[in-house]
Amino acid sequence: MSDEPEYLQRLRRAQEERAKRSAKAPAPGGGPEAVAPQYSPQEQEALRWARQLAGTELRSIRSLAGARFAVLVRLQAATGARFLSVEGLPSRDALRERVKPGATVGEEVMGAYEVKGGRPVTIAIEEGQVVLKMGAPRAGGGATPISPEKMLRKAATEAERRAKERSKGRER
Repeated sequence: MSDEPEYLQRLRRAQEERAKRSAKAPAPGGGPEAVAPQYSPQEQEALRWARQLAGTELRSIRSLAGARFAVLVRLQAATGARFLSVEGLPSRDALRERVKPGATVGEEVMGAYEVKGGRPVTIAIEEGQVVLKMGAPRAGGGATPISPEKMLRKAATEAERRAKERSKGRER
């Protein structure tokens, strides 16, 4: 037995256990590498979109796992500091309610994104109604992976089209 008091022994054991647990778990907010395992490729692409639109690091990510839409929101803290947050929304109706003018105080919706389709959503207010317009899918985003067979078929049809155009050009 040690000459150390019991309370110091317990304190040392608790510190060792905490050190072991923190060595196993990734640090929160440690960048995209720390969040990679818990989000699907589509959700990771939504985070890339939000970071690109924000131009800075995101302060919080809420309810993104399994969400159909993501919204980038600029919030103002009680101290007056502004920060950016991403929120996941389950449906188109929830998105309409979230972006409705005057729905929240001290928040500014900067943009919306369809997670499953991999494309940004343009928000417009027409005659008091919220209108959502789907944009073109992001190029090379990886949000909607294409199977190798489909890529080969697409390349073959493109090659046929080019061959026809070349042969037409030579006849002239």
